[in-house]
Amino acid sequence: MIKNKDFYVLLLGRLITNFGDSLYAIASTLLVYKMSGSTMYSGITLFLTSSTAIVQLLLSPILDKINMKKFLILSQFFQAVLILIIPFLYKFGKLSVYHIMIIMPIISLINQLVYPGQISLLPKILSEKELVTGNSLMTMAYQGSNAIFDTLAGFIISIFGFMTAFFADSIIFILTGILFCFLSKKLSHSQKREEKSKENLIKNHFKSLKDGIYLFKDSRIFALVFGIVFINFSATSISAVLPAFAQNEIFYSLMLAGMGAGLLLGSLFAGFPKLKEISLGKLYIYGMMIVALAWILFSNFQNNIKIGVFLYGLGWFVVGVVNVYAQTMVQIIVPSEKIGSAMGAMVGISTFMAPLGALFGGFLGEYLSSSKAIFIGSFIIFLVVIFWALNKNIRKLPSVNEFNKVLEKIN
Repeated sequence: MIKNKDFYVLLLGRLITNFGDSLYAIASTLLVYKMSGSTMYSGITLFLTSSTAIVQLLLSPILDKINMKKFLILSQFFQAVLILIIPFLYKFGKLSVYHIMIIMPIISLINQLVYPGQISLLPKILSEKELVTGNSLMTMAYQGSNAIFDTLAGFIISIFGFMTAFFADSIIFILTGILFCFLSKKLSHSQKREEKSKENLIKNHFKSLKDGIYLFKDSRIFALVFGIVFINFSATSISAVLPAFAQNEIFYSLMLAGMGAGLLLGSLFAGFPKLKEISLGKLYIYGMMIVALAWILFSNFQNNIKIGVFLYGLGWFVVGVVNVYAQTMVQIIVPSEKIGSAMGAMVGISTFMAPLGALFGGFLGEYLSSSKAIFIGSFIIFLVVIFWALNKNIRKLPSVNEFNKVLEKIN
């Protein structure tokens, strides 16, 4: 049991912020589509918000050098003001889709920095024995609460409207900012580190990236990551047309809830001992085949919320399982001192492709239809399955339990 006031302030702040994030994300995404009537605008908006993850990778080093308590407080108040701009412009008849498309990426970028900032404080306030529990609780608050909050946000928007949701969101950010004021003063001090020249920081950054990419010369990792890149591309293309496909706030929020719940349950199910005895090749191939088929079927159930949410959530459940075992495979193959570089390169490449998927999905939805865009995105995943099935490096992968023994023979 963790007995630390600062930890529970951060944990409660994470939960409250997550609810606010669900409100603004769902309201903004649906409002963009409602005002424009175009999946192209939805795709561009998702492209802009997804691209902030790339910016976050470049800005993350500054988190060690700033007053984190002050940053957390000011970030919440700043988001509260930004959110209020939308209903303010709406009241005076000046709101356009472009205003929302500018505000959303700014808020997204702030959120990309707030969570790692919160996590960076844990080693300062928890003992080594408490860190695992603390990280687990923060992760559950960050990911596990999404299913509940997305559903609740959808109902609030459908009952009270978009502008009420934005006002409520602004109040939530203000409350979180006030809550962070109760963090200890000791967390106001930035961590002192040796100053390095900007040139050395850039050089080290690109060296790590180069080292990480170099590790992909392993044919097994290359085949795996190549497939994952296109799976992420396809998943984002599907997300771009969900507002048009859903047709109402409830269906849209339930689909997001299905995604959150599916990922969480899939990650938990991945720990089931029997799965560790299954060939990783079979797990990847048959798992993603289920995802592709579930989402192809999902594209045909636009008018059936129950079946639609189930099929969409089922796909994400399997993705959650495959994600865990994809990371496990990389961690087994790559030398321990190189894992950070490898995972960083893996995330970086996937992050780069995801925004392009949003543009692709928006384009398909605009010139075909949302259901056809989902079908095409799902079919791309099916092509990845075929690629993996034909690739002996994936097809012949052993189970996790057998991997180390086989790895010695291969190498």
